[in-house]
Amino acid sequence: MNKREKVIAVMQENPDWHLPRVASQVGCSESYVHLVRKQVKAAEYNAAKAELEAESTATATSVSVQPTGVSAEVKRSYLETSDLPPAPVEVVTRSKILSTAKSYITRDRQADHGDAEDNFSRIAGYWSLHTGVTLTATDVAVMMALLKVARIKQNPQHVDNWVDGAGYFACGGEIANQ
Repeated sequence: MNKREKVIAVMQENPDWHLPRVASQVGCSESYVHLVRKQVKAAEYNAAKAELEAESTATATSVSVQPTGVSAEVKRSYLETSDLPPAPVEVVTRSKILSTAKSYITRDRQADHGDAEDNFSRIAGYWSLHTGVTLTATDVAVMMALLKVARIKQNPQHVDNWVDGAGYFACGGEIANQ
């Protein structure tokens, strides 16, 4: 059973539990539980709406879904692992972008990938072997942020790139100043 299925099972068994309790039970962040709950409710709403529309008309119906900004490659990856993509930023403000980046680098990603400096140092080691140039954890943060800048050039409306770029700069700034 993957993380998403565990969250759904705990929420179904304990519908009156609050986010922190579900997150603690499953061993994930509150923001992830919130995302799963939101997506489950949206799916239930869409299913009920489609059922009502089917009942009211004899013709086939279609449901319009707003794009989430998740690439086909990422979407395929999430479908293959039966997991959910990161929560999209709904209202794009500088504050929301930064708060989303903060939640990513202090909760979910740290739980999944460990300490940022250790992870970036490990990446720097691999990249150094590959390129023949000695790189540091700070270099990794900068280059990952530049990767996001390149993606922003292609699609500036894709909010994830702005969020991730802010996160990489924040991690790099912390690492450089320790």
